[in-house]
Amino acid sequence: MKRFLFLLISVAIAAPALFGQQANPTPPKDDDQTIKISTNLIQVDVTVTDKNGKLITDLTEADFELYEDGERQNISNFSMISKSAGGTTAGGSTGENSAQAGSTAEGTSIAPNGVRRTIAIVVDDLSLSHASIYYTRKALTKFVDEQMQPGDLVAIIRTGGGVGTLQQFTSDKRLLHAAIDKIRWNPFGGSIDALSPVSQNNSDISERFRSESDMIASGSPKKFVGVLTRESVADTKTMDYKASKNTADAEKGTYTLTALGVIKYIISGMGKLPGRKSMMLFSDGISLGGDSGKVKGTHAFDYMQDVADLANRSSVVVYTFDTRGLQSMSITASDSTYEVIDGHRGIKEAARTKDFKDSQDGLTYIADQTGGKALLNSNDLNGGIERALYDQSIYYLIGYIPDAESFDATKRKFNKFEIKVKRPGAKVSYRSGFFSSEQATGPRPDLTTAERQMADTLMSPFAQSDIAVNVNAIYADDPTDGAYIRSFIHIDAKDLVFSEAADGWKTATFDVAAVLFGDGGVPAEIKESKYAIKSKGATFDTMQKQGFVYVLVVPIKKPGLYQYRVALRDASSGKIGSTMQVIDVPNLAKQKLTISSLMAENITMDIWQNIAAGKIGNKPGQVQVPSTLFYDTVRKEFQPGTVLRYGFEVYNAKLDGNGAPKLETQTRIMQSDKVIVQSNLNKFDAAGQPDMKHLKISGNMLLNDKLLAGDYVLQVIVTDTATKQVSTQVFPFEIIK
Repeated sequence: MKRFLFLLISVAIAAPALFGQQANPTPPKDDDQTIKISTNLIQVDVTVTDKNGKLITDLTEADFELYEDGERQNISNFSMISKSAGGTTAGGSTGENSAQAGSTAEGTSIAPNGVRRTIAIVVDDLSLSHASIYYTRKALTKFVDEQMQPGDLVAIIRTGGGVGTLQQFTSDKRLLHAAIDKIRWNPFGGSIDALSPVSQNNSDISERFRSESDMIASGSPKKFVGVLTRESVADTKTMDYKASKNTADAEKGTYTLTALGVIKYIISGMGKLPGRKSMMLFSDGISLGGDSGKVKGTHAFDYMQDVADLANRSSVVVYTFDTRGLQSMSITASDSTYEVIDGHRGIKEAARTKDFKDSQDGLTYIADQTGGKALLNSNDLNGGIERALYDQSIYYLIGYIPDAESFDATKRKFNKFEIKVKRPGAKVSYRSGFFSSEQATGPRPDLTTAERQMADTLMSPFAQSDIAVNVNAIYADDPTDGAYIRSFIHIDAKDLVFSEAADGWKTATFDVAAVLFGDGGVPAEIKESKYAIKSKGATFDTMQKQGFVYVLVVPIKKPGLYQYRVALRDASSGKIGSTMQVIDVPNLAKQKLTISSLMAENITMDIWQNIAAGKIGNKPGQVQVPSTLFYDTVRKEFQPGTVLRYGFEVYNAKLDGNGAPKLETQTRIMQSDKVIVQSNLNKFDAAGQPDMKHLKISGNMLLNDKLLAGDYVLQVIVTDTATKQVSTQVFPFEIIK
C-alpha cells in the first residue's frame, strides 16, 4: 500500500477522472448499443411520436432521411426495437417483453443477456430543497413498486454523496427501497424552500428571532410552526436582492460543476453496461450561467457539452425532471415584507421568474442533446417517469457509413445529426451528434492487486459493498495546523475477518484510504493507513452488533468544495467497502463569521440529569460514562425521550475593547419546512475560553418522547451583534423507535 499515495494521482489522470475528460469505452457487441463510433459504421437511435405524444410504430426505412452536417447519408441498416413499458407492451410485441410489472426474485441477479433496460436514477441532492427531497422519494417509491419491469437494472445515486452498499445497479427491489429510504436532504447544497426567498438585512433577522420565538423553558420544548428561509443564513452586513442573487449564483455555480462532475462520471461507468441505457436526473435546476438562451461560453455550459458528448459516446439517453414542479413566483409569507412596502414587488417577482427559468437551461440542454426529454413545470413526477419509460420502449435504429473525414478532428470537430421523417406531424427525438476524435488517456500505472483495487474503488462512481461503511466528515480549524477534516468512519465489524489467538483475543487488519478530490478530479489531499483492531469477550460481542468507528484526520491546504471518498480493504479476505461525501471548506481569511461542522451525541434522560447534578464527569468523586459521541455523529440515529447534545467551534468573531466576543446563539429542530422546537436566543458567555479565535460552544436539545420516527434537522444559528453577521450550521439526523 505504500506506493498507493504516489500512484493515485496517476490513476486519477489515466483512469476516468471525476471532473476530467473521459476515455471512450469500448462498445459492447449488443443490438441495444444505440450509437457506435467506428471507422465504418455509426448507428443512431430515433424515437418518433405523433402530435399527441404517442409512439409511431409502423415506419419503414423509406420514411427517414439522415443528414450529417447538412449532407444526406445513405442508410445502410435499419430496424425497429420494441421493449415492454409500464406493465404493458408497446408496439404490439408479445412473448418475453410482455411480462407484467415485477422484480427479479429477491437475492438473484439478471444475466447480461437478460437485461432489457439499464436505468441510472440520479438524485441531485446538491440542488434539491427539503420539500423536493420528499416528493422525489415518494415518486421513486412508486416507480420501484409499480413502474419497474422485469429485466430492468437500476441504480439510485446522489450527486452529494453515495448511499453506501446501495449504489450498485440491481434488479432487487428490496435494495432499491432501502436506497430510497437513505436519500436525505443535503445541507451542503439544497435549501429549505424550493424558491429562494426575497432577502432582507440581518438586523431584521435578529428582530424576527426575538419576536417570533416560542421558546424552550426549563428544558420542556413547545411547538413552533414557521418556515426557515435563506435570509436566516446570510453572512454579510446588509443584503439587497442583487447582492443576494450574486452570492447565490456563485454558490450554485460551484455546486453545479460538482453535480456535473458526478453525472459525467456515472455516465462513464455506464458505457459498458448492457441494455437500453438511460439516466433519469431529478434536480431543482442546473443553471448554465449567463442569461437564458445566452449561455454559450460559460464554464458550466462548456462542461455540460462534455457531459452530453460522453452520454452520446456511451449511448446514455438523459431525461431530466424539475422536482420543484409548477411554482408560483408571487411574494409569499417567507419573503421580506419590507421589499413589498418599498414598491418593488413586481421587480422581485420578475427577477425570481427569470432565475427560475435560467435554472432550467441545463436540464433542457442535456436532455435535448442526448435524445431525451426535459420534464418541467409538472407536479406529476411519476407521469414524467412513465413518459420516459414509454419513450424508451420503442425506437428505430438507423445506421450509416460515414466519410473518413467525419473522424478527422483537424477538418471537423463536431458532426451534427439531422433526422427527418416524411410523415406529417411526426416529432423526432435523437442525439445531436458526435465529436470527431477519440479522447486518449495515458498508461495505467503498474499496481499490485491490492493497490489496484483501492485505486479503482476510490475512482469509481459506485460504492463497493462487501464491507458496510458510512462516513461523516466534519470541518474544523486548528490554531496551529490550520484547517482539517476529521472523518468518523463507521464500519460493520461483521464484514471483517477476525483471527483468534489462544488467549481469546480476536484481531482484524484493514487498510483505509481517504482522498479529497477538488476541481478537475485531481486528488487534493490523500491519507492512508493500516489499522489492526483487537478485542475479546463482551467488547467483541458489542462491536459485532453495533460496529465501530475509526477516526481519520485529513489536513486541508486550500478552501473550496471537495468530494471526500473513503475506501476500506480487509487484509485477510480482500473485501472492500467505500463511501463518499461532499464537504465545503470555508475560507477563514475572508474574516466572515464561520461555524465548524457539528458533532452530536444521544444520551438518556437519567444520564443527563446526573450530569446536571454533577454526578457524572471527570472530576474526583464523579462517575465516568463512556461517550457515544463518535458513534452518534456518524450514525445520526437518535431516540425520542432523550437529550441531543451538540458541540461546535466559532471562528472570526469580532472582539470588543475588552477582547470578548458579542455573540448570540439559537438552536432549532426542524422537520420538513416546519420548526417544531426552538430554543431561546442566548447571549454567549466567553468566560474560560482558552482561544478567542476558536470559541468552543456546546448545548443540548430535549427530544420530546412524542416525536414521530423520521428525518429531522438540527440547526444552530450564531449572530455576531457587533458586525450583524450571521452564520449557521445544520446536522441532519433520524428519530428511530
